Amino acid sequence: MRTRLGPSGLVALVLVVSAACAGAGEPAASGPPRGVSSAVTAADTADETGDDAADGTVESTPATDLTVPDDTAARTALSGCNAAGAYEVCFSSPATHGGKDPAVVRHFIDIFKSAGAGDSLRIAMFRWDIPATTKAIVAAQQRGAHVEIVADADMTTKPAGKKVIAQIEGGDPMPGNVVVCKGACLPWTGKPPAPPSQDVNHLKYLLADIGGKKSVITSSSNFEGRQYSQVNSLTRVFDDSFYAFGLQYFQRLRAQSWTAGGVSWSDKQKSFGGPPNAMVYPRKRGDLVVDTLRSVHCAKGMNTVNIMIAVVQRYDVRTQIGRLAKEGCKLRIVTTRDLIENWLQSPFKLPDGRTVDIDNNRVRTIITHDKVYAIHAKIHGKERYVVVTGTSNTTCGGLRYNDEMMLRLDGKWLFKTYSAHVNDAFKHAHQSRVSAVPRQARCR
Repeated sequence: MRTRLGPSGLVALVLVVSAACAGAGEPAASGPPRGVSSAVTAADTADETGDDAADGTVESTPATDLTVPDDTAARTALSGCNAAGAYEVCFSSPATHGGKDPAVVRHFIDIFKSAGAGDSLRIAMFRWDIPATTKAIVAAQQRGAHVEIVADADMTTKPAGKKVIAQIEGGDPMPGNVVVCKGACLPWTGKPPAPPSQDVNHLKYLLADIGGKKSVITSSSNFEGRQYSQVNSLTRVFDDSFYAFGLQYFQRLRAQSWTAGGVSWSDKQKSFGGPPNAMVYPRKRGDLVVDTLRSVHCAKGMNTVNIMIAVVQRYDVRTQIGRLAKEGCKLRIVTTRDLIENWLQSPFKLPDGRTVDIDNNRVRTIITHDKVYAIHAKIHGKERYVVVTGTSNTTCGGLRYNDEMMLRLDGKWLFKTYSAHVNDAFKHAHQSRVSAVPRQARCR
């Protein structure tokens, strides 16, 4: 096990499984794969935060068609997995399963169980205390898979986390299966000190190469038991070019540097042009969430914005949500804390001086850990169906202090599927039960 110092704070963990030693036969990091942005605009757009999280939206011409059919007749599984084209999408719905639903974690376990000799699994996981996930990943190694880990200090405090670190390190004759980062693996882009509870590897991220099929998985779910009682989701994308980009990001997590293989990444290289569009963090400029929201405008028949985010604390994102409310978008917002609900629906001013007061009935609270924006509107002037999802809460930490990945998915089927998930949570959510309105710290 190698322990390396990061910026500061907690320890982080990334887990790798492959049939040979790490890096053997892997794509070189000398150049960007298909979809890596070669031109990202950075416009210093003022908002109510004063933040310079400028426009880093990536628009590209896809070299691979990942379009899925608009199969709107198919019923969405609200607990379990849905698949179409190159995408697999899984959800948990604790409210419809007696308060606990392991569907998302169970799918990770199923993927681990399907791996063996000749396959590879690379996973970045923030927290780990579920014995079944430890058993499944260790068994994959015993079948001939090679495992590497990069982990958060929280993982080293739990029996299941300690066990997976020890067994994966001990189960392979090659040294360095486990890399422990102190704090976030990658350098901050914000000013010190980091916000409370930030500076972590917040990823729930898996690179899978099983039977020659390569896929990238992001999720809102950690491997901890309390996730069973929280609403969560998982997105799996089968695409070789996206996998190559994800592998280059993973190599930088292991190196704990934006430089790997002699190639350094700036914010421009931290973007994948798609499909799907993706951004990795920490970053100074560009954010897939606010960049997408800035491009959204509602019109007749194109006015649906469904949002489920565990934690929303950034003023720039609230500004865009408020603007969309003023434009007449049909909003549904689900969050996990009464105080956050109150902050979103309390009156506030937009940069142009208009006051926004989001209808209280549009914002509700449930125990969720998810991060989803499902939108049908005009985006960059065209009717689009998009979903933004990934590992990051809408916090300053998620933008500048944590290791994170966010995706933007295009297509009616994806919008319909994620919207059904958000609407299921909204149906079972409640109005805030407290009256206090918090004051959020601004990003530095």
